Amino acid sequence: MKNRIVSSIMSIILISFCLPLFQQTDKMVVHAQSAEIEIGGSVFEYEEKEPYDIIAGKAASVRPYGQLILGGDIRQVEDANGAGVYVAPEGNVEFRYDFTDKYINASEEEWHFVEDKTKSVADTTTKDNILKGAVIVQTSKDGEKWIDDTSFTDVFASTAFSENPFYTTKGLQLINGCYYRIIVAYKLGRKAGENKVLFVKTKDYEYKRIAEVYQFYISDGSEAKESDNTKQKRLGEVTRAKDNSGYSGKNEIGIKDPHYGWELGQFYVSGYTRDAKEDDGNPVFLKNVGDQITLWFNLKQDIDQLNGDPDLSISRDKDGYDQYFQTPKTDMGRGTLIIRYTDEQGNKHDPEIYTNYLAANASTSADTVVKLFEEGDYEIALDYQVKRTPRKIKNIEVVPDYSDYRIYFKYYVRNGNCMVFPFDVTTGAELSDGAITPNGFKLDMARSRYLEIDVQRSVVTKGASGYTEDVRFNRPAKDGDSYTDEGIYVFDVKNKYTGEHTTKTIYVGTADYMKALSVNNFTVSDLNDAISRGGKINPDGTISR
Repeated sequence: MKNRIVSSIMSIILISFCLPLFQQTDKMVVHAQSAEIEIGGSVFEYEEKEPYDIIAGKAASVRPYGQLILGGDIRQVEDANGAGVYVAPEGNVEFRYDFTDKYINASEEEWHFVEDKTKSVADTTTKDNILKGAVIVQTSKDGEKWIDDTSFTDVFASTAFSENPFYTTKGLQLINGCYYRIIVAYKLGRKAGENKVLFVKTKDYEYKRIAEVYQFYISDGSEAKESDNTKQKRLGEVTRAKDNSGYSGKNEIGIKDPHYGWELGQFYVSGYTRDAKEDDGNPVFLKNVGDQITLWFNLKQDIDQLNGDPDLSISRDKDGYDQYFQTPKTDMGRGTLIIRYTDEQGNKHDPEIYTNYLAANASTSADTVVKLFEEGDYEIALDYQVKRTPRKIKNIEVVPDYSDYRIYFKYYVRNGNCMVFPFDVTTGAELSDGAITPNGFKLDMARSRYLEIDVQRSVVTKGASGYTEDVRFNRPAKDGDSYTDEGIYVFDVKNKYTGEHTTKTIYVGTADYMKALSVNNFTVSDLNDAISRGGKINPDGTISR
């Protein structure tokens, strides 16, 4: 796979020549792990009743009303004619629009915000009239086709909108890299004079519309690895869900079903070392150090013309929900992807929900990364609705049919090693097999949460006939357990998925005989035998005669 960052930079350079929206150079405010970057944009001015056309708009001579700020672990890596390319390797990025009350509390004779009773801004329509200003977030995979993500209206009724971030990027966007376009639209007015009509004074106003446009690209800087030699496993099959029932139920797709005979897309996992099966029949993917287990989605259809049929398309589910994951009703857009993680203790985390997934994130031009995975249990669902419009009168749809479908699967990710690492509780030094420590030690499973570990502790006592070993406990161990009592600790580590088995012994104590066991790799029987043949234990644990 080609390097995603290089490709993205080249794409945005080409786009910048086609869409000369950005004439200012982005300004780096802070360059640190927790950074704030001010994004430069373009300002367009329109007559009172002109549409907010960000392509054909007249460039304004004024600066933007506020400042668009990106916050988080982010840095700029390129500047393509003012359209920035940014990398955010750790976590998501927050967007904030910072502004003062300049137009909010201005006098009647000064430019001030007035309500604009329109819903049309650029190539989108807001849910409500924009009134005293709108902020619209759009995303794109290629910087050309833009998808509405979210919008806010009446934002300049007060300064409250500037106090908190209005948008946070999604991990799915940053893994694949995403173009963002922020449109800030508002109407200004001011008193230009007074007139008299039949001895009645009337006020004369002038108005103008303003649009600020910001466009940039952000990725996490990672590159999911995929090659012809990489192991891949296809996952998930589509089923017909019960319509209008939260994508619940599983029904076969019959010959009269609009989904019969074609496949929307395919999920697959790559980057693992070996796969196995859990007792419940679901796949287990084993990873070693350096492996990057990745879930991909390959979209096989044009979502506006499924199976080449202009009467079939992915519909926007404006009031959908997922019964299994118990998600709230929401605008699910054109396909919703849901990912739920369960940790090693069985705790089900809140599902990650990506609405409008097929429109905003999937592309038939390339396989799309869904997520990179560490150890844990994962459930994946793609819910989507198909619209069929067999009845049309002069391109007007007459009572279209809607059908709900679901692709669901579950799998497990486990580390393929069979190691546990003991560290001295005082010095923090790693202890090798057979080492001795006076302080005790702590177990570190190196994020291998699913290994089976048993620990046996024995104590050694000296009697008239020599040294004897007595087992005090034999029990399971877990990550982070500490052991400070004197004794011999034997760990038995098993990986049930690989069948591998590892044993380690650690000695805790300061007695000479404990040192002798460690230094000479003796059992208690070996130590007694050495002493019976005239051996003497030295303070450092060595045996002399």
